Amino acid sequence: MQEQQNAADNAEGVEGIKRYIVKDTWKDYEVTLEVNHAVLTPERAKLINDFWTNSEDRLDQCDGDVVKTAIQLFGQEAICTFLRDGGASFGPVPEWVAKRQSAELRSGEGWGGEEGGSEYGWCGMRVLVASVGLPCFDELELAEVKSCSSS
Repeated sequence: MQEQQNAADNAEGVEGIKRYIVKDTWKDYEVTLEVNHAVLTPERAKLINDFWTNSEDRLDQCDGDVVKTAIQLFGQEAICTFLRDGGASFGPVPEWVAKRQSAELRSGEGWGGEEGGSEYGWCGMRVLVASVGLPCFDELELAEVKSCSSS
């Protein structure tokens, strides 16, 4: 396991490979992504962003940086997928969980799938760590809503 952690730590030092945290500003949803910028070029990032609706709005929110836009979009996709699946908490080890989750995300529409055995797939991104939990029962409130009477 220590070898897997060292490999993940060393990858960040490789030129063109960087890590990013995408998190929700309201809840505690957070994913750590690793991006191979030799694969996720501005041209490829534009293809990814343009595939989805509201591409111009996202691009404006990221100050015109199409690579940043694609990274944040992949993070959003990961968080939404993990919420639909009942939450996720993993990484950076065991590495096989991150590999499986990343491959599943990249196989979804708009991400290009796998490419040549790369850990980053066609889009150049993978999830290393996820902390996306569903609300607990004791975090929720119940309130009765009074109906309006029609007099």
